Amino acid sequence: MSDDVGMLCEPYLLLPDETGVEVAWVTDRRPRASRLVLAPIERAERLARLTPDELHRADLGALLPGASAVETVCTRLPAMAEDRDSALPTELIELRRALETEVIVSREVWRVSADATGLVPGQDYAYRVVSDGATSAVARLTAAPPPDAPLLRILLTSDHQLGAPVPAAMQQASAVVGPFDAVFYAGDFVNVPDRASEWFDDARGSAFFPAMRSILPSTPIFPVVGNHEVQGRRAAGAGLTASFDNALPLAVSADGHSLSNYEGLFPSASGQRYYAVTFGGVRVIALSAARVWRSGRADGRPEARNVSSRYQESRDVLDDPLAQRYGSHIVDDLSVGSTQHTWLRRELQSPEFAEARLRVVVMHESPHSIGVNAMPHFAHPVRLEERDATGRVTGVRYDYPSSENILLRDVAPLLEAAGVDLVVGGHSHLWSRFTSPAGVHYLETSHAGSTHGAFESGGGRHRARPPRLWNSHDALAQGDPGGLAPVVPNIRPQLGPEGQPLPYVADPKLSVFSVLTVSADAGALVESYVVDSRTQEAPAQLFDAFPLG
Repeated sequence: MSDDVGMLCEPYLLLPDETGVEVAWVTDRRPRASRLVLAPIERAERLARLTPDELHRADLGALLPGASAVETVCTRLPAMAEDRDSALPTELIELRRALETEVIVSREVWRVSADATGLVPGQDYAYRVVSDGATSAVARLTAAPPPDAPLLRILLTSDHQLGAPVPAAMQQASAVVGPFDAVFYAGDFVNVPDRASEWFDDARGSAFFPAMRSILPSTPIFPVVGNHEVQGRRAAGAGLTASFDNALPLAVSADGHSLSNYEGLFPSASGQRYYAVTFGGVRVIALSAARVWRSGRADGRPEARNVSSRYQESRDVLDDPLAQRYGSHIVDDLSVGSTQHTWLRRELQSPEFAEARLRVVVMHESPHSIGVNAMPHFAHPVRLEERDATGRVTGVRYDYPSSENILLRDVAPLLEAAGVDLVVGGHSHLWSRFTSPAGVHYLETSHAGSTHGAFESGGGRHRARPPRLWNSHDALAQGDPGGLAPVVPNIRPQLGPEGQPLPYVADPKLSVFSVLTVSADAGALVESYVVDSRTQEAPAQLFDAFPLG
């Protein structure tokens, strides 16, 4: 077969269960023929030597005893595109040429997948994938571990977003702690979700899938939605970044925003953006807790408002509902009475939750944080219209009352009462952790190499707050909106300017990741590591560890 298909990423694993796992990969056009080839793990070296033509042969078992082939499903991801801000590899000549005259150019991207079923629990398999003449390296897969698995190692990470230090940090994670049994990823994979190169081949070297190539081919990923998975409405003459910023509530416009590429790459078994599954005795609850990010611009006088932000609408769009931004609106509601909240309440009362040996919630925005993105409060924007004497609207403001913080008012009490062990979050690009009076641990372990900073109570930094015209008393300049104090790392904390131990990692030179280890003998332990981008060849350093359960 001619080698006319390019493979945009190594395969990755999804949706593991007791007897199988989905294998997915991505190609740059629709392949004529694709398959997943499985073999006994002891025949991995022989599998690696097979040519593409041999991998496609009908008598594969005669070439490699014990091998089997699984046919595939191909799905185009129609929203994938490039624009003039794309950092394209030099070999994409046609795309580069098209962008000389076009603002956005659609890019052909196909997701290919195969279900490896009938696997023997606890048994490793070698595999390769092939699409026409393009093949992957050999990797390992297995079914989900049993509830009493003697040892699990789970990577906790998020917010990679093309960070330059990410590939080295993920390689260090594999070298120092791996191999892993799973990845719990708390959202924000790329910056602009419709820009294909950010997922696969950004010329700067930090696209999501290449940065994770040492992990994902042999490790199933459990993802959740972040704000950077939400693409907005496209407008004529505007690039992909402007489209990303133009996300509207679906109640305002049926095409106000899309998560097409996230949902295409990472489909869930439930068909929802929230789900629960048991993996090796760990009950994983993945929530959709994200809102559209806006800037913090706040102008007191309506006539001075020339930009829309989380706090205001520009004076120029007051007569055009589709040109307004509607503040930092929530993507999937979590408040009492919402579909997701009702589902969560049922899940926390389920036998699967009760019988799990460990209970972990993964969500992009967490109830507790000292990051910049903890403000404004996680509440539906309250729209306030300002009018002149004739009743004409002259301004629109948005407030986010602390009393309506959905994560603190409606979600955290459920998690606390149910006895959740660990809540993993992201969003503010730092490391910090908290322990509630009920014993629930809250951990943010997002990529800190592109940090937005930490704002601890009594520290030197303050979050920007809107003027008094807004409910500025509700916007905390420092600290956690839930009132918890962050825990100082107990092994090797970072030190402040006066030598004091800091209860966070928020240094642009440092990247962090965490590992959840579940052992039949020693229980569960969360360990956090730091990688210094100035000495990426040095091993990752353990700086914090705490037990669960």
